[in-house]
Amino acid sequence: MIDKPSQDNNDIWLDESVQQANLPTLACLLVHLTGERRWIEGDYKPTRSRGMDDNDDGGLSPEIQGEIRRQAVLEIKAWRKNGSVALANPSDELLVEMMSVALGEEIPARYGAMIRSELELDARVENPVDPSAEIIPSGPVPEGFCAVIIGAGISGLCAAARLAEAGIAYVILERNSGLGGVWRENKYPGAACDVPSHLYSFSFAQYNWSEYFAGSDEIETYLNFVADSCNIRPFIHFQQDVSDARFDQATNQWTVSATNSAGKTQQFSADMVVSGVGAFNKPKYPNVTGLVSFAGDSVHTARWPEKGVELAGRNVVVVGNGASAMQVVPAIADQVKSLTVIQRAPQWAAPFPKFKKKVPAAVQSLIEAVPLYRLWYRLRLSWAFNDKLYDALQVDTNWAHPDRSINAINDKHRAGLTSYIESELGDRQDLLADLIPDYPPFGKRLLMDNGWARTLTKDNVSLVNGSVNKVHKDGLELTDGTQIEADVIIWATGFDVVNFLAPMAISGIDNHQLHDDWDGDDARAYLGTLVPNYPNFFCLYGPNTQFGHGGSLISIIERQVSYVMSLLGKMFANDLRCVDVREDVYERYNAEVDAKHEGMIWTHQGMSTYYRNSKGRVVVCNPFRIVEFWEMTASADLNDYRAVAKTSDKKYQSSQSGVKV
Repeated sequence: MIDKPSQDNNDIWLDESVQQANLPTLACLLVHLTGERRWIEGDYKPTRSRGMDDNDDGGLSPEIQGEIRRQAVLEIKAWRKNGSVALANPSDELLVEMMSVALGEEIPARYGAMIRSELELDARVENPVDPSAEIIPSGPVPEGFCAVIIGAGISGLCAAARLAEAGIAYVILERNSGLGGVWRENKYPGAACDVPSHLYSFSFAQYNWSEYFAGSDEIETYLNFVADSCNIRPFIHFQQDVSDARFDQATNQWTVSATNSAGKTQQFSADMVVSGVGAFNKPKYPNVTGLVSFAGDSVHTARWPEKGVELAGRNVVVVGNGASAMQVVPAIADQVKSLTVIQRAPQWAAPFPKFKKKVPAAVQSLIEAVPLYRLWYRLRLSWAFNDKLYDALQVDTNWAHPDRSINAINDKHRAGLTSYIESELGDRQDLLADLIPDYPPFGKRLLMDNGWARTLTKDNVSLVNGSVNKVHKDGLELTDGTQIEADVIIWATGFDVVNFLAPMAISGIDNHQLHDDWDGDDARAYLGTLVPNYPNFFCLYGPNTQFGHGGSLISIIERQVSYVMSLLGKMFANDLRCVDVREDVYERYNAEVDAKHEGMIWTHQGMSTYYRNSKGRVVVCNPFRIVEFWEMTASADLNDYRAVAKTSDKKYQSSQSGVKV
């Protein structure tokens, strides 16, 4: 449903706000407010959005822009006065058309239900999928039913908010002294998110962002805002480091063990466990000798000291050229005496038009005062950072140039990205050979350019190709014998992503050990969330949940939690307290995941990526379109599960067949 306007009718700010607003978004808003299609037809149609650009003026003539803005002011004023919306609940067909026009490209009809859900509109009968998947359990919560959530980052906060909404008691066990997860821990210079702020936020807790792409500090502030606005903080036990979780078949409950800062171990019992530990929490160092022998300052980007590192006038070496390096290098280059970057292989980086750009105060006011404008703006962003790129990831077996790309679309991306890097280098084209990857675009995570190439052209910055062999007192040595002296070494070498949930020990039915079942780093889960023999254990941001072609992690976490709440509701409505995903359902899903990956870019030979484990299997990325995963998680089917415990009898024995409802 469309929110009612606030009672503040002082519209003096509105003219300035609308003058700075995004034109395609305003056009969609006008269709809702007036019921007139003309705002998305003829001369009012925007040009196609290019890359990650917001296309704020829509490529429209000044006259058309002026007309849209003037009419938007009038209609928003009228809406603020009387709350009237001429087209409060458009059809899916019209919503898809509006989205297509706003982006300047055709959006498939399949996205109608997802668009409706993202706009928070009421469901309509023609939807193929119910967008309002059950958030609150449809049956009463069993007496005493409770949950333990591990981690107070994005996943843990999302789970807590939805459990509380459903009336399910919970506690959160967090190993740090404060909440925020990865955004509390990553405080290196330049640390920021490469997903737009208005997309990198919960649908149930929007925020007035100061930058289009928020920095680490603001995201941590946002997550604290979520914890306070949803009354989550009182239920967080800080400095509780979870070592293991064990399922007790006698009681059909979980026991979670955690050790506090004083070294005291405490046990927590619960009917369900939610793992919100994430993937980017275990810093990864290269396998080299002498790490502790360096006499200067040596620091991993993910463990940046709270007091900082003295960089001014010093010789600094940055090891790595991934996402964190691309942020920290431009941020510190002008402070240091010299900066040496060691890269093993080049990375593709895309233009980042709104990097470090502030959201004007007037636009902040519009986003806050007109929820439908905010929702449409967020929705447009979701496509540019969503399934728009999916076709570029599919391998064309007949493609003539598999050494450089995987299909014609992918090849166009390669040409465009190469041209962009050339333009950034200016008269330093001698660096081009070191900056153009020999693998197809998107083969590794596509990075957002923070001024990487321009920074490498600075007189005090040098790029060295190679790998570190060992560290000594005064610097480090590469595998080819090159010696590099340093006062400071910054390890921008990423994380151990593929060993999900490590080092926690998870014990299930008949003493199943999760890491044994996963054979170490070969993690699998149904919908990235559930594993057979671990009843009522839910893994958020689990294996194969990260979308390598885009999407907001927060949106994916919300879909997982929505699915979990749907499952709980159906459990309770059918007198079930505990269920376990069926082995055949789990195997069939993961077979489809692997089969799809065989035809996608991340199995392409000739490159390494953290998306793959030691066995060569893709364990990080989800191979489906985002709309497909959205549909998969819309509603749980109890027939995919076996009953483990009835509400009325905790000792009810499990059955191998699916629950019959």
